[in-house]
Amino acid sequence: MKKICILLLTTLLLVSCGSKKAIVTDSPSVSVEKPETPEAKTQHMEMFMRQVLDNAQTTKNISSKIDFRIQQGSKDISVSGKIQMRKDEVIRIQLNVPVLGMEAGRLEFTKDYALIVDRVHSQYVKGDYNELSFLKEKGLNFSTLQAIFWNELFLLGKPKVTESSLSAYEVTMGPAETILRQSYENMNCAWTTETADGKIQRVDVTYNSKQHGNTSMGCDYDDFKPLGGKMFPNKLLLNIDGKSTGKAHDMKVEIKMKGISTDSNWDSFTTLSKKYKAVTAEDVLKILMSL
Repeated sequence: MKKICILLLTTLLLVSCGSKKAIVTDSPSVSVEKPETPEAKTQHMEMFMRQVLDNAQTTKNISSKIDFRIQQGSKDISVSGKIQMRKDEVIRIQLNVPVLGMEAGRLEFTKDYALIVDRVHSQYVKGDYNELSFLKEKGLNFSTLQAIFWNELFLLGKPKVTESSLSAYEVTMGPAETILRQSYENMNCAWTTETADGKIQRVDVTYNSKQHGNTSMGCDYDDFKPLGGKMFPNKLLLNIDGKSTGKAHDMKVEIKMKGISTDSNWDSFTTLSKKYKAVTAEDVLKILMSL
């Protein structure tokens, strides 16, 4: 009996010790995550901004067939066409006559001028960015237009964004989206980017015009595909404030690229024959909208 009692006591002690050990071992450890220091936050934002800048295209030329759609009020027009862009030289959009496929008109933006051509009626308008009201009242010039079409940042008052100028942007970082803001005199700009990879998803531009008050334009980017070692949006959706066009309704322009390439076998600038006559921008835009 004495041996049995000793055995029972020994067993109880072993179980007790094992239970205590299990309780100590199985307790979940609680880790307290230290808040990010101001220095670490600054470093994180700087790395992110460099990533956004590094996403910019390095190719010199972009060319593609396009589906072009414009909506304003009750009008909804879709035509085929082509887009050709040569970095720091030109942005050109050619629009075709529906069904026939021949070129009906083109929009061409260079450093020195903007050109709108009506091929059907052999007329055109050409002027610098301060002469054409539909551009002037948006505060747009070649540098800003190029950055919008190339899915890049732009810095107001500067021809190019460099790593040394990234501190000019106000950065608000979130888990999914990061907003970059930059203001200059009477223009405010905001870029919505993906926090994970710094890809620009949208840009919004608000301009305080003397004639129209606050006008705005936004561009959404979609359908990103590889191009020249980078990702490039094959779909752009421009939303333009109706006040800036002198119309009661806002305007939406959708450009879908098809078969995008880096082809460079095309002329940078359009040369018109003497049969073309100069008219006002409003006249040409009115005709193009009626196609």
